[in-house]
Amino acid sequence: MMKDLLLIHLFMVFADVHGALQLAPVFGSHMVLQRAPKSAVIWGTATTEGDRVTAHVTGPGVNIAPVVATVSRGAWKLKLHPVAEHGPFTISFTSREGNVTLTDVLFGDVWLCSGQSNMGFWMSNIINSTAELQNAHNFPNIRVFKVAMTESFTPQTSLTLNIPWTGPQNTRAMGGFSAVCWLFAEYLYPHLNYPIGLIESAYGGTPIEAWSPPEAIKDCASIAKRGPGNDSVLWNAMLNPILGTTFLGALWYQGESNANHASKYSCQIKALVTRWRSLFSQHSMGETEANFPFGYVQLAGYSPGDSVGQFPALRWAQTAGYGYSPNPALPRTFMAVAMDLPDFSSPSGPIHPRFKQDVSQRLMLGALNVAYGHSDVVFQGPFPSKFQLDTAHHTLTIEYNGGRTPLEIRNNTGFEVCCSPAAATKCTEGHDTWHAAPITPHDASHVTVSTSGCGTNKATGLRYAWRTSPCLYKHCAVYGAGSGLPAPPYLTHTLPL
Repeated sequence: MMKDLLLIHLFMVFADVHGALQLAPVFGSHMVLQRAPKSAVIWGTATTEGDRVTAHVTGPGVNIAPVVATVSRGAWKLKLHPVAEHGPFTISFTSREGNVTLTDVLFGDVWLCSGQSNMGFWMSNIINSTAELQNAHNFPNIRVFKVAMTESFTPQTSLTLNIPWTGPQNTRAMGGFSAVCWLFAEYLYPHLNYPIGLIESAYGGTPIEAWSPPEAIKDCASIAKRGPGNDSVLWNAMLNPILGTTFLGALWYQGESNANHASKYSCQIKALVTRWRSLFSQHSMGETEANFPFGYVQLAGYSPGDSVGQFPALRWAQTAGYGYSPNPALPRTFMAVAMDLPDFSSPSGPIHPRFKQDVSQRLMLGALNVAYGHSDVVFQGPFPSKFQLDTAHHTLTIEYNGGRTPLEIRNNTGFEVCCSPAAATKCTEGHDTWHAAPITPHDASHVTVSTSGCGTNKATGLRYAWRTSPCLYKHCAVYGAGSGLPAPPYLTHTLPL
């Protein structure tokens, strides 16, 4: 009898250590799963080949049929039936190897938040952080999950956690969670009135190559970098383990670490978005959309002064050279302009501005329009649509948004014209020169700038806000009068004759 008990004990220890029924680490009690019409995909590991894993979703007054998966090569994966109710639910998983139960599970929209340190910037470090953390308690149906900063040269299936699924009542955890990610959800919640789940996977000081799957690296023939900048090392360790997750959309705040190579970033961001969409959709059994909404933050102002620096070219490359989003290279994307949100006195350094509320508000507007179909929501600042060059009076008139958008002009600086020889037809960088073009008059939807700085030469190009820090806080030149959204940086090397 004692021998049999010892064998049973040894078997139980072996099963526990060597992997009885388990869920992938991204799943836990208090989590949010993607709501109907999508199906949440859940997966895990087991040791008995061919064993059947059954998932039961239970809740008050809800009758949802169980779902069964078969263990193959030590793993299993299943789709739950679509769930429209918010919950909370209990989800139990049973097999011959045991059972696992998740409690307090909600169904809503899940967003993935990724990038470098400005995405990872903590709630405890933003402006009015104490009040913001207290206010977060008013949103118990927003839940957060944070991936630990790890890297790998090979694709991983397991995940290291920093914050397991929790609600905002966990003030200590919330203090270390992404401010951009949380505030985005907080501002979005009143428009949805159902749960939101947030997955943060961010790592400071990292280039886009580290977050790019190998397919995206090949798309742009990227040059490998050392340390956490090595190609795909963060994709392997911090995203590949959650590839099967069903989510609604992604937010991205990255680019500072690629400012030295802006010319390549246009290809790299397009490749990252394209490959992320393809791979997340494929591994979620088609439940994450193959063109899921992708929002990103254009780089904020950084150092004080009038330096052009490397940020303007990178900001332009973030849009794949269009200057706005969505665009033909980046469909179903939305961008938060942040160049007018510098914070030169930030305790975390001016590269980390504390005004994440403004960033998140602008992202939320983009999500409402692009992700949720609220076509009446304005989420873009004014953008040039037409030019009229008057050589006789040395002026250039810029029309915005086809003359449909009322403008608010907050100062008369920020525009420059490229001055070329009289015979030139376009601006040639490195050969021609840029000169300030102050605003003279303006009306409801037009701005006129002076080209007199060109002297006897000809104005062939125009750029706007083409500085590392083009203005003080919310004091660039051109904003939408109704929306208060800034016109993004702009560049053209040709103007009408």
